[in-house]
Amino acid sequence: MTPPDTGLPCPWYPDNARPVRNPPTPVGGRRRGRGRMIVIVALLAGLAGTSCRRAPHFVRGDAAAVVVVQRTRDAGGPPLVAEHEPNDTPAAAQELVWAGTPPAAAIRGTIERSSAGRAADIDLFKVVIPGQRLVVASDAGRAADLFAAARRVSVVVNPEAGLALAVDLLDETTRVVKTLAAGPGETVGLPNMAALPGCTYYLRVRSAPAGKVRGGVDAGAAAGSSYQMTVLLLDFDAADEREPNDRPESAGELSWQGRSALASGLFGWRHDEDWYRLPLDAAEPGWVLNLDLDGVEGVAAGLAVNDSAGRKIVAVRGRKGEKLTLRNLVPPTVAADASASAAGSRWWYLVVRAESGIDREHRYVVHAETVLPEARGGFETEPNDDAAHASPLADGTTSGYLSVGDVDVFRYVAAEPRELDIEVSPPSRVRVKVEVIRERDGQVLAEAVAAKTRQTVAIHGLPCPAEPILIRLSQGKHDGNASEPYLLRVAGRLSQRDAGKRD
Repeated sequence: MTPPDTGLPCPWYPDNARPVRNPPTPVGGRRRGRGRMIVIVALLAGLAGTSCRRAPHFVRGDAAAVVVVQRTRDAGGPPLVAEHEPNDTPAAAQELVWAGTPPAAAIRGTIERSSAGRAADIDLFKVVIPGQRLVVASDAGRAADLFAAARRVSVVVNPEAGLALAVDLLDETTRVVKTLAAGPGETVGLPNMAALPGCTYYLRVRSAPAGKVRGGVDAGAAAGSSYQMTVLLLDFDAADEREPNDRPESAGELSWQGRSALASGLFGWRHDEDWYRLPLDAAEPGWVLNLDLDGVEGVAAGLAVNDSAGRKIVAVRGRKGEKLTLRNLVPPTVAADASASAAGSRWWYLVVRAESGIDREHRYVVHAETVLPEARGGFETEPNDDAAHASPLADGTTSGYLSVGDVDVFRYVAAEPRELDIEVSPPSRVRVKVEVIRERDGQVLAEAVAAKTRQTVAIHGLPCPAEPILIRLSQGKHDGNASEPYLLRVAGRLSQRDAGKRD
């Protein structure tokens, strides 16, 4: 069962080679409403055509579309095989035997205990991916070939009550690629790991290290020692993430189709973090980037944008199930992005993170599109959380988003002394605070604070000098709404005194 040696290392993809691009996503370069519907229908068609026992489909409700991976309620499944000892070294590792369609294997194991009652056993299992081992002609084509050939491995380990487990993923050199630990009786799941045909990997099951899990180790049931592990071998669907992708070097790449790009993933474990590399060369001068992350019920997510050196540009966080939105992100020029490659390529990283909660069956979907700023009306430009990055502001109505912990700063410049009327209508769950600040010395000229959420605050008749002022919007502690915009209205007029002089 050991694959022939081709002289090439067999990594747990994508650790040894960063992917070049995702398979083309079925997204057309159309207007957002019609284009997104085409995206969803096309992706659904691709997902529904798989032979997996979990039949994915989209569910639409009050929130944006999410992908659901349903478990078929059948009496079948892989035969349950008993673990055999000793199996604590690679040489003695128990090989999993694939059965059925899709290929699956199931093991019932036991973590043996020491004389003192401590769970100290280690169980090691060999996983051989069926298929021809990939031979890569050159390093230049290696990453793309590995990415296209990867198979999806899904691992679920259910322990007996009271047993806290850790699961390690190892490549064929026994290098640890991913380690996860769970509390007593909690399931450990790796739903979408990428592996290469013809290669060998290892799954190591052991007691969770003390101090690494909530609730203590082996709490509540000293006799708890057994577990059941199920491993499925599946195909990746269009735009699926490939784990591990928790850092810039292993980020999956979003490919533009017209003016849109799309990716989906799973919040497979506590604080799961997924990185995506988004090329910016396709963004036309003067265009801006809009991002949406469709929420997953039961998971509070975060969405961040980092520059090509991994430095955070802007981030939003939401409540459980909340859709996250970032609007009017201004891509950097080649000259401004000091981290761009010599070829002039530009990119950002999108980072999707589970701030709290786990869901191994419902996919999140992140959408990216480029638009002309005026196509959306008056919107804030991000980042704009300080005076150095303040968004330009003119008379009229401007929209923006205040997620948890966010601050938005606008710069208003009057050609002559005026009186200003400022009104801010916040969305639900936001008690807005408005400050008007003179830019040259930071003096606060006026401020207003809402007493309750969704309350409009106003500053009327504010004397405005003929110099830049800053309008700073913030919110109460723990307030925030990443899916509903606020409205900022500004109207300038000549003061009554100046108007009388002109008459």
